[in-house]
Amino acid sequence: MSSYEVRHLDAMAETALAALREGGRPGYPVIEGRVLSVQATPDRGTSSDLAMGVAALPPGYSIPEHTHRAEEIAVILRGNGFITIDDEPIEVQAGSVVVTPPHARHVTSSSPDGELVVFWVYGPAGSEARWLEGDVD
Repeated sequence: MSSYEVRHLDAMAETALAALREGGRPGYPVIEGRVLSVQATPDRGTSSDLAMGVAALPPGYSIPEHTHRAEEIAVILRGNGFITIDDEPIEVQAGSVVVTPPHARHVTSSSPDGELVVFWVYGPAGSEARWLEGDVD
């Protein structure tokens, strides 16, 4: 048996959407109005230097503007909306991949007419720790 863990993007997206509609699930909690599931982090021993997870945003929702020292890759799995980096809006839809540079101000927003599911990876890890307290596996 391999020590590697395999996750499937479609399954992660569907689980995140179901959790959003149900008000959360174990491992897929609702945090600040959206589902935010940390799938890999050094804090849990599931990675060494990066963080990985999935977020599901309800229609018309914007994550508060934030920055972090990490570079971030966002892959849009479902829906459409915008990722705004340093005041430059970038239209995204399923299949879009956006790289946010370190320390850049950024906001992810879903369109008013549908949910948005984002698979994200960033490194170095660290800022995801704030989401782990109270998360249930």
